[in-house]
Amino acid sequence: MTGHPLTRLLRAAATLVLPTAIITGCATDGGASLYAPAAGAPGSLVQMQAAPLATYTPFVGLAAAQSIVPTEAELQPAAQPTRVNQPLVMPQMPRVQPQSFIFPSPVAFATPVNWRPPLEPVPLASRPQDHFWMIRPVASDSVNWPLGTYRYGSTYFGAMNIHAGIDVDAPPGTPIVAAGPGTVIWAGWGLFSFDSTNEKDPYGIAVAIRHDFGYENQPVFTLYAHMEAHNVGFIGQHVETGDVLGWVGSTGNSTGPHVHFEVRVGRNDYYSTRNPELWIAPYSGWGILTGRLVDVNGRVINNTPIEIYNEQGDWVYTVYTYAERVVRADDSIRENFAISDLPAGRYYLRALVGADIPAPQPSLNPSIDPSPTPLLPHPSDPLEGAAAVPVVTPLPLPTATPVAPPPDGSEQKPITELTGVVDVVSGQTTYVVLRVGETVAVAVDANPVATMTSPAPYKP
Repeated sequence: MTGHPLTRLLRAAATLVLPTAIITGCATDGGASLYAPAAGAPGSLVQMQAAPLATYTPFVGLAAAQSIVPTEAELQPAAQPTRVNQPLVMPQMPRVQPQSFIFPSPVAFATPVNWRPPLEPVPLASRPQDHFWMIRPVASDSVNWPLGTYRYGSTYFGAMNIHAGIDVDAPPGTPIVAAGPGTVIWAGWGLFSFDSTNEKDPYGIAVAIRHDFGYENQPVFTLYAHMEAHNVGFIGQHVETGDVLGWVGSTGNSTGPHVHFEVRVGRNDYYSTRNPELWIAPYSGWGILTGRLVDVNGRVINNTPIEIYNEQGDWVYTVYTYAERVVRADDSIRENFAISDLPAGRYYLRALVGADIPAPQPSLNPSIDPSPTPLLPHPSDPLEGAAAVPVVTPLPLPTATPVAPPPDGSEQKPITELTGVVDVVSGQTTYVVLRVGETVAVAVDANPVATMTSPAPYKP
């Protein structure tokens, strides 16, 4: 058995780990004992190494004293714990009210009387006749809409000269900006008289620009008057849209701080003006109402008020047809009245031809509006045509109202009342013709086109 693996293992362990110990079987405790025998005593290491290993059986006593075979009882499975059916008890957690956020109740603030939406980007032309190519001479952070009582072609109820432009009554010192790109051709005093030394010139301190674009093969100019001071370095300076030209003042023939703004086509003179309200960008969602008021022979009727009412029948504004001198109609539209900055929607028109009717005064409370009550259709009446197509329907038919002769025996002109309904379209001009004696008013070129027309560069 000297070659048995277990024998060699025990011999190596005795040599390396227990060089002075001897392992023997112990029948009394069923195991092996470890002791260190005296030198030369029986069982010493010397004698053990000399003795044949075939006679060494260290675990004989353990094998004889204890069996390693499990009994039948040990082979039985362990007893399982007894299950008791008890209800499942959930842990009780304290109820906590979640934190709530209290927001303030919404408040409906009244819209300011003079509130305006953002301006449309330029250039804008929804129809071939439109040319909204310019921004307004005053930015939107200030008053930048025309003074309503002194529009283009107005005489301020006969009290002033015919107006060749529009007035924007912004506060003093408000920057005045270029309406479009171009070259400065005048800066300073004397623009009306073309005398730079004339400090009594009606325009006061003014700037004029010849623009980089033209219209119908003609040059286009803009004029900015009554400045407190100008911001131009030299004649011939090129400016871009929005560059500051000067500041609002009251120089020249002026009743208060404002900027007088003109558009001139063809020539830079007083008799070549056009209505600036047909050139400056409209507000987003708003449009321009323009047209002609003519007699039975098609001749324009001047200095006549046209009352404008909203869909609820409340008076909105009164616009006058142009005076008979100085001003000129647009080359394409051929209008003799125009009013910008009307929110898109339905409006009713009323004109009294042949009578000198004073303009009604605006009121913040429509219930006490002193303007005369128009003859209007019920708001539920259907509008002919598509909603985007302006339509004018006379209501009622134009008739001559008989009037009793005056006591002094002088001749009394017959008064003709014209009424109509029109849809103003956002971002474009809505053009109508009101003719005395016609049973149907005419809406000319009402359909908007899908293309956008940009200003063509002017080539002198």
